[in-house]
Amino acid sequence: VEEAEQGGIEAIAAAPAGPPKEKLDPAAVVYAIPELASLGRVFRSTKPVPLTESETEYVVECVKHIFEDNIVLQFIVQNTIDDQRLDNVTVAVDTDSGLFEAAGEIAAEQIKYGDTVNCFTVLQRNADEPLATCNFTCELHFSVVQVDPATGEEEGDGFEEEYPLEDLEISTSDFMAKVAVGDFRKSWETMGNSNEVLEKFALQFKNQEDAVSAVIDFLGMQPCDGTGTIKPGGKPHMLHLSGVFVGGRSVLARAQVAMQGESGGVVLKIAVRSEDEGVSRMVADCIS
Repeated sequence: VEEAEQGGIEAIAAAPAGPPKEKLDPAAVVYAIPELASLGRVFRSTKPVPLTESETEYVVECVKHIFEDNIVLQFIVQNTIDDQRLDNVTVAVDTDSGLFEAAGEIAAEQIKYGDTVNCFTVLQRNADEPLATCNFTCELHFSVVQVDPATGEEEGDGFEEEYPLEDLEISTSDFMAKVAVGDFRKSWETMGNSNEVLEKFALQFKNQEDAVSAVIDFLGMQPCDGTGTIKPGGKPHMLHLSGVFVGGRSVLARAQVAMQGESGGVVLKIAVRSEDEGVSRMVADCIS
C-alpha cells in the first residue's frame, strides 16, 4: 500500500468491471492486484453502493471490501461522454472521524467512452477506536482528454477535473457477516452472559414489521428460527440473530420488538452476546 501512495503502481492496468458471466468472488478484483492482495484475505464484500444517479455523465458505484485492519474501497466508474477519455482516475475520500485514514490509492489508468473500470482507495482502521458509523465525502479526480467520437483520436491537450459524488457511509454492520447457527437456544446458552450487553431503545416506527426489518439491517445479522417474520396479532416479537464479526468472532443477539401502545413508536429490548465484550458493545451501539 505504501508503494501505492508513492505512485509506483502506474503500470497496473485496472481490471474492467463488466458484468460477470458466472457468480464470482467479488473480492477477486482485489486479489488480482499485488498491492491489495498483500493485505490478506477479505472478510466480506458489500453490495455495490451507488454514488451518482444512473443518468449522470460519470456513473460511480462503490464496493467495500472489509479486512480486519483495512477497508479497500473499489470504485466502479463508467464514462458516458462520447467525446471524452478519462485518464488517471481516482476517488479522494475524506472524513472527520478518527476511525479511518486513507493509506493509498490505485488509479484507473484510462476510461474510454462506454467503458467501466475500477479504481481503488485503501483505508486503514484505527484499532484503538471502537467501530461506529462514519461518513466520507467522495470526489472523483481525473484528467479529461477530448477525443473525436468517431475515431477516438485525441483532440487537444487534457485538463484536470473534479466531480463531486454522494457521501459514502461505513457502518459497523459492514464488519458483520450473516452466518446462521443450527440451534440458536443452545448456542445462546453455550455463549453465556459474561460478555453480554443489554440495551433498550425507543424506535420511531409505526409497525413491528418495519422495526424488525430495520433492526436486522442495523445489525447486519442473520435471523434464526424463522424469527425474521412476524406472526399477526400485535404481540411483542422476539427476534433471534446470529453472525460473525470481523476477526472471526461469533455474535448472537436476542431482540424483543414491541409496539408502544396508543402513543405510537416501538420499544426495542436487545441482548448481545459474543466472545468479546467490546464486540458486544459495538454491535448493540449499531441501533443508537
